[in-house]
Amino acid sequence: MVTIIGLLVISLISTLSSEAFYCDFEKSCEDFVFDSHWMVQKVSSHIDHTYQNLSGHYITYTNTSVSQPLTIIRSQSIELGPNETICITHWMWSIKDGAVDFDINYAQGDDLQSQSPGAHIGFPLSDSDWSGGTIGIPYILSDHFYLLLKFNSMTSPLDIDDLSLSICPSSQSRPPTTIVFDCDFDKTLCPELKSLSNYSYTWSTIEAQQAQNYTSTAPSIDYSIGNKTGHYIWLNNLDSLQFGGVGNLQTPIFRFKQSDPGFCLNFQYYGFGASVQLNKLAVFALSEENEMSVQQVWPVNPINYIYTNNRWSWAFAPLLLGNFSLLFHMDSQYEVGGSFAIDSISIRSCDYSSKWFSPTSRLKFTCDFDSSSDPSCGIQNDYTDLSPQSVINTTIQSPNTISDLELGPRQASGWSGSRFFYWSRSDNTSTNLTTGYFKTPLIETNRDMCIRFSYFLNSTDVQPNQKNTKIDIAANGCAVSTVWSNELDDSFGWQLVQQRLPNCASTESIYFRITQKRPTRVAVAFDDISIAQCGTDVLTTTTPSSSTTDVNKSSSNYINIILLITILLLILNMHFEYYN
Repeated sequence: MVTIIGLLVISLISTLSSEAFYCDFEKSCEDFVFDSHWMVQKVSSHIDHTYQNLSGHYITYTNTSVSQPLTIIRSQSIELGPNETICITHWMWSIKDGAVDFDINYAQGDDLQSQSPGAHIGFPLSDSDWSGGTIGIPYILSDHFYLLLKFNSMTSPLDIDDLSLSICPSSQSRPPTTIVFDCDFDKTLCPELKSLSNYSYTWSTIEAQQAQNYTSTAPSIDYSIGNKTGHYIWLNNLDSLQFGGVGNLQTPIFRFKQSDPGFCLNFQYYGFGASVQLNKLAVFALSEENEMSVQQVWPVNPINYIYTNNRWSWAFAPLLLGNFSLLFHMDSQYEVGGSFAIDSISIRSCDYSSKWFSPTSRLKFTCDFDSSSDPSCGIQNDYTDLSPQSVINTTIQSPNTISDLELGPRQASGWSGSRFFYWSRSDNTSTNLTTGYFKTPLIETNRDMCIRFSYFLNSTDVQPNQKNTKIDIAANGCAVSTVWSNELDDSFGWQLVQQRLPNCASTESIYFRITQKRPTRVAVAFDDISIAQCGTDVLTTTTPSSSTTDVNKSSSNYINIILLITILLLILNMHFEYYN
């Protein structure tokens, strides 16, 4: 296996001059950026290439023990015409005869997270003279990119001098770019973009000079026009940031087939305010078939991602196959003064292979346990911090399939169909098994989100008001937080609960846990679990069907009969005492 022991990143500017970048190392090199392992030689051991004497300078890579690539980034990029490519001129010297080889990659986006392979180049080196020349890269599908050179198998020091990049003609014409979406908020006003309601923050379009009236840290010019009269879309929430607040901007639906060319997302973002890094900007693919499901497409690698602050930065990501809209998602983890603006959103063909949409989380979650294709809706029994031998699994049941008909429930909840999520202990259950623990799929939660569910509990062999069984519901996102908890022995039929989730913007599961103080016969059921933005139709309470009404009515009638008998006994007792 070839080990990469050095990485040089070369960035290009948009120009049609024959020489785009050049460094002879006789003065400060502004066109290329090297990491700390590259050093300009002050005292030469051999002649340089520029002056051909010992007074000239070159750069040397001496750390041959490094086994990982060293990434050096330059913020400039190149845009090529349809019949143009890049020519590289370089001169290299080694302390011994040998060879050098390097790979050329193209990278899109200022974060360089999206890369496609270009060419592999190798040539011999001499220990007595400079070796090199000009190499033309045969064909480049991308017209806007960074250039990365990755040196392979370097086992001895390497000197480089007179390094340059030029735009040169190509014998092969680049195919025309297909654009399916283009929005700069000036020439194209993008009315199809919509800021989703029921969230803390709202995206809105604004002129740059008007934004400055709100806050001086906002972009003073837009990206597409480049002056103060240009427009961009932003979240003006510096004075209203809330812990766990979210804003979502949705595009129209796109349909990408396997027979299509690859498509990529391009946009410019501007982070501004006191501390942008404590907030998060991301782009999700939002499924058309299942509007609850999302998959993050940008940042491509979100772990410990560093956002660019106080300047426009190019964001780029290959898109997926399937039918989906895009969601520009900003959330606040802390109450700080940081926000984002976006400009020049486009989706165009690109040289990247596409993968199929595969959801990783959901914007909302609903489950009535009656689906024929996925009755559990992705809910899983969970053994976090527990031994599997101590947990009783939950199963999907109906009133006719439960093992203990005496405990019930004898009817479904009444809010949906006939099945529910069921957990029970019988007289034959081991006394070590006293816990039930399950969790929902991952959900993109925020401070404006609520949970609604129905639950049923009935138990035997308990003392009055013993409260032997406990149900806990918790979120484990920004911190472990109890959402709802109840200790009881009998719920007297199906009960409906609606509760706000903690003020947290996170990708998290909601955990349900059942425990008993001492093992007794018990039946616990859950149905119609909904987790969504508060006030949405998913959480709107409707009149239950007759089955639930009958269950509640029978419980209510039973209590009323007991009360009536008690009153009659009191009256008879008073009557008896009066006549005696």
